[in-house]
Amino acid sequence: MDIFFGLYLIGILVPLLVVAGIVAAVVAWMRRRGSSQEADTGIGTLKRVYYYGLSFIALGVAAPGVIVLLDFLLDNLFGPPVLSNSQTQLALGLALTLVGVPIWFLHWRMSLKAVQRLPAEATALSRKIYLYLVLGITAALIAFGLVMLLRWVLGSGSFNGTHIAFPLIWGGVWAYHWHIQSVEGRGDEAWAWVPRLYWYFTSLYGLVMLATGVGIVIWKPLRAAYESLFTPQILLSSAVSSWDSIWTDTTRTGVAIALAGAAGWWWHWHRAAKGDVNSVLRQVYLYLFAILGGAATVVVCLSILLYLVLQWFIGEPGSVAAAAHFRRLPGVIAALVPGATLWGYHWALMQQESRLSTGRWQAARRVYRYLVAALGLGTLSTGLVMVFLVVMGVLVPQAGTQLLDAQWWRNPLVLGVTLLVEGIPIWSYYWLGVQREVEVGAAEERTALSRRVFIYGVFGIATLLVLGNLSVLLFKFLQDLLEADLSLQLLQNAKWSIGTLLMAGAISIYHWLVLQEDRWEAPVNEEPAAPAISTTKGITALASEPAQALVQQLQSCLGVNILVWRRLDGGEPPNLTEVELDAVRQRIIETPGDRVLLTIDASGVQVIPYREL
Repeated sequence: MDIFFGLYLIGILVPLLVVAGIVAAVVAWMRRRGSSQEADTGIGTLKRVYYYGLSFIALGVAAPGVIVLLDFLLDNLFGPPVLSNSQTQLALGLALTLVGVPIWFLHWRMSLKAVQRLPAEATALSRKIYLYLVLGITAALIAFGLVMLLRWVLGSGSFNGTHIAFPLIWGGVWAYHWHIQSVEGRGDEAWAWVPRLYWYFTSLYGLVMLATGVGIVIWKPLRAAYESLFTPQILLSSAVSSWDSIWTDTTRTGVAIALAGAAGWWWHWHRAAKGDVNSVLRQVYLYLFAILGGAATVVVCLSILLYLVLQWFIGEPGSVAAAAHFRRLPGVIAALVPGATLWGYHWALMQQESRLSTGRWQAARRVYRYLVAALGLGTLSTGLVMVFLVVMGVLVPQAGTQLLDAQWWRNPLVLGVTLLVEGIPIWSYYWLGVQREVEVGAAEERTALSRRVFIYGVFGIATLLVLGNLSVLLFKFLQDLLEADLSLQLLQNAKWSIGTLLMAGAISIYHWLVLQEDRWEAPVNEEPAAPAISTTKGITALASEPAQALVQQLQSCLGVNILVWRRLDGGEPPNLTEVELDAVRQRIIETPGDRVLLTIDASGVQVIPYREL
């Protein structure tokens, strides 16, 4: 029991300590950036890390303890006899609860009093990270607990108190912290990324759970229908047995996952993140995960379908029976339906929201197009290599098994054609589309960061492939040459390197030409050069210690050294904009004589010409 108790505590405390350390590091980093007002108007970062760190760890001990106690109570009241009389469970629950609850209550109460005494504490970064970290972790635990509860409600498995205790306790923890953050609001706009990170991350895995559950629910009846139609020996004799073959533990699990995921996704996407159309994280969620993920699912499913069809008619199927060969068809359709639904829904939503904020969404849309173009390019490149391997194998047959199997080329050719059929339209549509926008669109399209990352990335990867495969090819050539075994068989032995080399070489040359075209056609900033200051003009600044930073700015702006005389009467520096700095520079240029004195105080910068006697 002692070993079990110690291992349980270690399993709980170590992850919590790691998370608390990460939070403390984030807070310290943000504090060093100087963008927070916590040190000026609140209790200080050290106290916050102490309060919220201990509250977080204690909560991670207290909540499992209460769950263990409630599980013990429910098992003894409603569970079968085998689940009762667990004194070890009771001792563990009491220990965790008696240790965790007082520590959490004490430190959380101190943080609440700090918020009441200093209202600015409600907007502190440390507090926001604590609240939304608790919300994020408990939301994931609730989703897991709901799946267990719903499986039991739907008839899968026997009663267990954990099925009720787990989602109930974590749900209470989540509801309390959600109420706290609702009352306090998001706070400082500088920390708006904290709730957004929670909203969209939770929405994402809720969406994944929903799609997975729906796919499982669709797959089971499709599989039963497929086997009933195309496998006569397992035809079922009654409607009851047919229903039993569909409503299995797998189906119940799919329904439970779908319902739990739908609840989490709906709440965070349609309630918490509603109207947050200008968020960068929202664009990342939509483009990079929802739309791109749905599109990738559809492309993969269609590729599998196409491969199965081509393999049946052109290649070598794994079975001579069509029913056995296309057995994967229900699973492919079950993945295709939710993938296409997610793609279509989020694409329509993106089109609607992008009209509300065209400028902000343009960069995200551009990144999405280059990402899909990269995926299409990778797909068609792999297809080209596969087709090249088939051609090389036909022209230069390999001795041994390949000569014995005259049909070896069928499945590799089917795979290559499938990849080309999928990759060419995707790459052509998105790449040629962005190329048309570059030619007829605004000038910044050529210099966009996403375009440069795409071109340099593709060119760099292709160049590395060229160098690597050229080295392999040269090694095999020299090896055969030195061993006096040089023959046409080298082409067969190095066909992978040759195919990859040709493909990567063509891609690198093409993108190098695109890069050169972008350089030639890029707009040139022909701004008039600012008038220079004569190097013979001596500039002296009379400035206090706080004004030294402004002196450095003036020195960089003027391009000459400034002799500094230290003021002893204080003299606060002014806050000059770029326009005002340029005006000071212009006045120095226009000032007659070869000596200039700059007096810097709160009223501004005075430019005084003088001459030595």
